[in-house]
Amino acid sequence: MKHPDSRIHSARTAKTQHLIRTALAYQSTVLQLVGRLMSEEEPPEVVHAIRTHMRRLQALLELYGDADHARLMARNVRRLSKLRALQVFRQYLIAIDACPSDLALVDARIHKQVQKLRQAEAYEKIAQAVRDYAIPSATEPDLFLLERLESVRHDHRQRCRRLIEAARDSPTRKRLHVLRLRLKTIRYQREWFAQQTDQHRACQKQIIRLQGLLGQYEELADFRRWGKRLSAVVQDRITTDWKKSRKRARKVPGDLSWLRRALGTRELWVPS
Repeated sequence: MKHPDSRIHSARTAKTQHLIRTALAYQSTVLQLVGRLMSEEEPPEVVHAIRTHMRRLQALLELYGDADHARLMARNVRRLSKLRALQVFRQYLIAIDACPSDLALVDARIHKQVQKLRQAEAYEKIAQAVRDYAIPSATEPDLFLLERLESVRHDHRQRCRRLIEAARDSPTRKRLHVLRLRLKTIRYQREWFAQQTDQHRACQKQIIRLQGLLGQYEELADFRRWGKRLSAVVQDRITTDWKKSRKRARKVPGDLSWLRRALGTRELWVPS
């Protein structure tokens, strides 16, 4: 791996240098965490942290306009998606006091998924992608990035308008999932630049809350499918929780007028 200083071109100004240094720190963290996956059992917090940091790096690549490498980060995040979902499923079963036999079935699925990832050398592929392609290679000054950020804001605003209207008219699981991914992208991209004002923090907190509601519905839809071999008591509980989460998730598109206003306000998106 190249020395960090070699990646920071002298033409870059203060904001750009800060972004690259932060990205290098995320890169280093991901590589250390992937090393843990290679050498020991896959702790849920490690898998979650890898995916989160890689999404942040993906968001920065998208801000730089590096679509190819951003897609590469996304593909590698997805390598861990099923393992992460199964780990969350296990945590859910513990929270609802599922019986040991139910947990054993899920443990077997987790073990099988881990073996599949190891056989496919998924961890090595993730490490290579993060090592070689996670850091923007452009040397543009701050002005370029601010212009890119403004362009991205307009794109989010248009896409969100269409997604919100479609999901409000027909809140299918697929549409709500796409809306959730859009919220997640907005959240991570704003974190790279946004000013730490009370208004900004309130906006980010609201995005995280709604992202959580949509994510819970998506998770429980999977749990409902995976729980068919589990005890009747657990299946009934999953169905009850799934119905509640679906009801909450379907209300989200009608609660996003504030987001459209925020995306239309330059001060809430682009730093001064």
